[in-house]
Amino acid sequence: MSDIETVDISGIKFSSAVFPTPEDMELWESLTYEQRKAVEIRDEEEGFRSGVAEPRSMSKIIAEAKAEMNNE
Repeated sequence: MSDIETVDISGIKFSSAVFPTPEDMELWESLTYEQRKAVEIRDEEEGFRSGVAEPRSMSKIIAEAKAEMNNE
């Protein structure tokens, strides 16, 4: 069984993923690598559930993010 580390991103909210403000960019830069990957996974899953993202792209992005986290 592998160890799974939980990353708390519950308080991380951006005003826009498409047009980030300077404040959004500052917040992004302040995140750890693990927090950034967790935010990417969360946002892609939210996009999929809303119908914005295609299932294939969601699966691919989540798999890539998880693979990167496992390689670090």
